[in-house]
Amino acid sequence: MTQSLAQVLHSHQDALLEQWLRDLSEASADVGFAPVHPELIEPLRKLFPAIIAQLGQAPDAAVSPQSSPASPASASESAQPAASSEQRAALDAQLQQLIAEQARLQRNLSDTLGFLLHLKHLLLKALLSAADQAVEERAILWLDQYFEQIAQQTLEHALAQRDRYISEQSLSIMELSTPVLRLWHQILLLPLVGVIDTGRARQITDHLLEAIAKYEARVTVIDLTGVPIIDTSVAQHIMKTIDAARLLGSRVVLTGISPEGAQTLTKLGIRFGDVISRASLRAGIAEALLITGKRIAAMEAGTR
Repeated sequence: MTQSLAQVLHSHQDALLEQWLRDLSEASADVGFAPVHPELIEPLRKLFPAIIAQLGQAPDAAVSPQSSPASPASASESAQPAASSEQRAALDAQLQQLIAEQARLQRNLSDTLGFLLHLKHLLLKALLSAADQAVEERAILWLDQYFEQIAQQTLEHALAQRDRYISEQSLSIMELSTPVLRLWHQILLLPLVGVIDTGRARQITDHLLEAIAKYEARVTVIDLTGVPIIDTSVAQHIMKTIDAARLLGSRVVLTGISPEGAQTLTKLGIRFGDVISRASLRAGIAEALLITGKRIAAMEAGTR
């Protein structure tokens, strides 16, 4: 790092920070990013010293302006920041916090990259204006590659956060799509909706068995009205779930198989054995009440 850049970082740090935040707050449409949200000011203010701390670590080959010219390859190698593990961890933590806040506020990732590139522009402008002589090429190259590295870290954190959100949303959707409902004492209802694949079938079985054990259910009604396609794979998944439920002492009543689904299963030669099957959910619930010795009756006029 040249003496000029060291002086800029040491003596102009506060001014650069305020100029950066002011420019971000007053940004116009032609700068490539939207004006910064007020709630992002504090994360950006905390990110700034983490960036400056890493810039303060000079590569050995770029300390002296009198050093001999180097090849492009050696210049590139010398332009790597020699930051400590603590400084890298601090920068990583601040970047993750900024990206999390951006996502919470539903701001574009391109805005975050624009903020960082604008800071690079301010630092380079300050470096060029502060130099008494031609600025060493290695210092400029280092500054450029350093912000490329930060941009790459930002993208990696953003992609990791997106994948995490997608995974969490998928789990939430699966939880909502496989509810096990307690209808009455010892009677459960499992309404299935959508396509049943291997992963979802495993979750269905796990949830159902947990509910059977918890409520000591004697009868479980599995409603297939919302399952669009019933093929060999779906039938096998259902049979495994039924067998597991039987081992826990719960009888299964299947409901909602469509006429098309019934014909498909017949053509495929799939049999549900001694599993009770009813055409509608209403008939299935009535069968479950019958098995458990319950019935629905009208209230006496005097007790209403």
